Amino acid sequence: MSNWFDNIRIYHLLIDRFNGGWQVPPKSENVFCGGNLQGVIEKLDYIKELGFNAIMLSPIFKSANYHGYHTLNFEDVDPHFGTWEDYQQLLDLAHDKGIKIICDFVPNHCWYQAPIFEQSLLKNGGKHRDWFFYPKEDSDEFVSFLGFGDLPKFNLTNPEVASFMIDKAEKLARMGVDAFRIDHALGQPHRFLKDLRDSLQAIRSDIIVFGEVWPFGIGPQLAGQLYFKTDARLQEFLAQDTKPFSQDDLQADYVDTLDGVLDFAYRDILLEEIRAGRGIKGNQTLRSKIADHFAKYPADFKLVLFLDNHDTDRFMFDCHDDVNLLQEAIDLTMELARPFSFLYGTEQLMTITKTIFNAEPYADLRVRNCMDWAKAPQLRIK
Repeated sequence: MSNWFDNIRIYHLLIDRFNGGWQVPPKSENVFCGGNLQGVIEKLDYIKELGFNAIMLSPIFKSANYHGYHTLNFEDVDPHFGTWEDYQQLLDLAHDKGIKIICDFVPNHCWYQAPIFEQSLLKNGGKHRDWFFYPKEDSDEFVSFLGFGDLPKFNLTNPEVASFMIDKAEKLARMGVDAFRIDHALGQPHRFLKDLRDSLQAIRSDIIVFGEVWPFGIGPQLAGQLYFKTDARLQEFLAQDTKPFSQDDLQADYVDTLDGVLDFAYRDILLEEIRAGRGIKGNQTLRSKIADHFAKYPADFKLVLFLDNHDTDRFMFDCHDDVNLLQEAIDLTMELARPFSFLYGTEQLMTITKTIFNAEPYADLRVRNCMDWAKAPQLRIK
């Protein structure tokens, strides 16, 4: 397995919210704000000078929403972001500067107005109906991604669907993408994920494929949409109301399926210590917990450490806006010499005033503000 990824420093950004040439940052509403691929190209030197040697981009396919996770088709770059020529230019220029590019790939679902889904409806002829999940043969009522009614879930147990998705990822690999983050890997069959990884690594053996495996907020009633490696793990998930469900055990189930996972368990350890008031620097209990955590995995399994991401509270908020505590968490994470994913704007001390986990509509917009390029970085990354 390739080791270039072992100590990679990843700058994680949402294309739409990063750089669109704005003088004053647009208000971060549930609309496209203007960030694009040329804006990322413009800031390659900025990212490198901060100390990062990889960029993880939000999904690039044509999407109904600014974040890219509501795919309309898997053929085109979203025109808000640019073109395939822009994407290739970004890959080439980033590589010239020693920066790897990581693609956020979303094979689990699409937008309900995607042509590939619309043609599966009975009222439209029912073509490729078995590409999705229809509980009733005579109805267009479909299974949606975790109950989000506008996101039909792909049937990745269907070899045609699996082949379709692998083909789209292979195109990106041939363009030069260095690694793939698989969105909501927990909702995809292990067989598909392994085939995807093997197919990509047949193109280039040094490609890394890691997954987002996070059951937070998913109730037992949605267990039928998840793919656990063993029945025992499924039963543990179903019993989570009476017994804590182990994030470590779940992540370890992907050792033979993917090259690695985003390490939500590491973030949980940090938050536990901060909330207990024990802090980061000089905390030997914390270091012991981290060592025990790492010992649960093979040495070559890629645990991608992170403090926050676009779906969590900002870590600055978790630190009660204590800049020193945030810096200590960054220093510790870099000292551990593992892959480290750093959310854009953290260097500008982006924070929030209340948690996004409060069931408010579009609460996640609070952690997805547009970059304010009038602000200088306030943290030490290198």
